[in-house]
Amino acid sequence: MRVISWNMNKRKEGCWEFAINNLNSDFVMAQEASPLIKGINATERLTTNKRNRTTFYSRDKNYQEIKMEDDRGMGLLVTSYKDIYFINVYANLDFTPVNPPLLGFISKFVSHLRHRHDAKNIIIAGDFNMDRRMDDNPRFAKKGTYPTNDFFNAIEDMGFYDCVRKQISKPIQTFRPVKGNFPWELDHMFCTKELYDCLKRISVQDTKLSDHNPIIADFDL
Repeated sequence: MRVISWNMNKRKEGCWEFAINNLNSDFVMAQEASPLIKGINATERLTTNKRNRTTFYSRDKNYQEIKMEDDRGMGLLVTSYKDIYFINVYANLDFTPVNPPLLGFISKFVSHLRHRHDAKNIIIAGDFNMDRRMDDNPRFAKKGTYPTNDFFNAIEDMGFYDCVRKQISKPIQTFRPVKGNFPWELDHMFCTKELYDCLKRISVQDTKLSDHNPIIADFDL
């Protein structure tokens, strides 16, 4: 099972063909998704910016959207395929990412899936617009505080594991800023223990189709 998470930066052409055909994806969790191409069926959720969509694609169309409470335009999208649940995350910068509502919504959505759907296998992935190293920069964190690390630690405390760190020990660039050249790792993928144990390959694919690179995860299920 191949899952990719990718911020497409709303590029008009090439992204969906690349994700589905070149990367041979079974599931695509897209943020700032490009317009869907002809013949592609997917589920979309608008953010506060009506041009900005969070989108879920499944090669096997037998999946469903899980109805959740209104996220006030944050852009979270929850879906399921068989016994696997996906929480597609876009840290909408109309809000402050490290503060609620994002962590609060993720926590409530995870709780909902576990209590209402008996979900054991959950993937949380997307563009979080956060890098743990931001806590070392006074632009992002006051001295002696660790908001970004606390945010990601809270997700791990819910029983999730950082997929990228399983095989890539150091931060890897997923975002290329317009200004500066710092190799930001703003995109992340987390999953529950059983899925993590089945994760065989994880990589970040360099592409010029967007200012973000897709995370590619292969699970041997």
